[in-house]
Amino acid sequence: MIGGGNKRLRRRLTAALVVGGLLVIASAAILVNPSATKGTTAENTLSYRTCLRAGECNTLTGSSPTLNATRSGAPTRSHSRTTTPTPDASPTPVPTPVPTSPPTATSPPPASGYFGLRPVGNWSSLPSDAQCAAQVHYSTWEPRPENSQQNNTKPAPGAMAASFASRPRAVGGSYNSLWDSWLLPRVDGQFTGTTDEIFQWAACKWGLPDNLIRADAVEESTWFQYLHYPTDASYGGGGGGSCYWNYGCGDAFSSATAASTVYCNGAATEGVLSSEIHDYQKDPVTATGGYPYTPTTGLCPKTFSILGVMSWDDPAWQAPYPAYPGNQNGTFPFTRDSTAAAADYFGASIRGCYEGWESWLTPTAGDLWGCVGSWFSGDWHSGAANTYIANVQTTENGTIWLTASFDDSRQQYQCDSKYGCPG
Repeated sequence: MIGGGNKRLRRRLTAALVVGGLLVIASAAILVNPSATKGTTAENTLSYRTCLRAGECNTLTGSSPTLNATRSGAPTRSHSRTTTPTPDASPTPVPTPVPTSPPTATSPPPASGYFGLRPVGNWSSLPSDAQCAAQVHYSTWEPRPENSQQNNTKPAPGAMAASFASRPRAVGGSYNSLWDSWLLPRVDGQFTGTTDEIFQWAACKWGLPDNLIRADAVEESTWFQYLHYPTDASYGGGGGGSCYWNYGCGDAFSSATAASTVYCNGAATEGVLSSEIHDYQKDPVTATGGYPYTPTTGLCPKTFSILGVMSWDDPAWQAPYPAYPGNQNGTFPFTRDSTAAAADYFGASIRGCYEGWESWLTPTAGDLWGCVGSWFSGDWHSGAANTYIANVQTTENGTIWLTASFDDSRQQYQCDSKYGCPG
């Protein structure tokens, strides 16, 4: 993820995942409706949706967390019309129409996807949250029921913009001023739905191919927004349990510094979801999915979410200007606790890079794959960036998310002998 520093190479641990006979390299990088409660895989499945589009239903069934009956920004439709009565005509009784529900789609997206790439220079005409919510192809298909809580969480309106405003990017000519004045204020995470519906919404909003987002999410997290152990996997660490490494959190500090301690201490007290506030510095060492180093003060994940959004911001990246508050770039805890916030930020970052607005990176406007590589490596077409690009392209061409083994989330992770199964 691009955070604001120059010429830095993100160190990633990768997990080998065999999916549909292909080897996929998954490297990790994750606000729920406060009333939502976590449950079993069966309880969290999103098959409860009874409508295809926002505003076309007003009743939800099932035990999944509450989902707004009308999606954020979805258009309302009025079918009323005024007629002029015929003089002296006897009124003709009109039968009351029987309401019908549209058929519920259950299928995955087509291999070709739904949205294409909008060319450079089209940024000012990109559709709004509401317009994209109306263009999403709604379906109950959900290969990651573990994402239910984060899928149904939105940041408070304006919260992300305020966080970014306190951490301006366009200082010292490092970014185009549009990054602060237009791009980041547009990131809000105001959408809920299944994992794939969220990808579609973000792709539409930022003029990107939806298959690109699907493929990048495979590489970053195997489509897990924030897989983590139950609360008993932490001794005094807060409400949530320790994250399952590379499945919604990643990029470990190898050693503690004063700067990393400030960052980790801040992350330990923040959360859109109170249930996910967690001190990663106190995590136990788990047999599977644990932090790659023994947790201690100053050690915690740098990245979170289904798309590997980096929240850590090294003060050295901002020098000679002041460090960002908390040594964070403004994405935490939003992108950990809300899948839509993570997808929204990813889309914004790729669009801004694609437009050529990152001066520190010296990108070539219109080089989409160069931007994908820099999302991982923080530089332009380096060896690491090009390897990542090749991995994402292979994943996209193979539509890994449509394979049977990928669709079974329980095949992607292991339980811990002491702390149980993550969810």
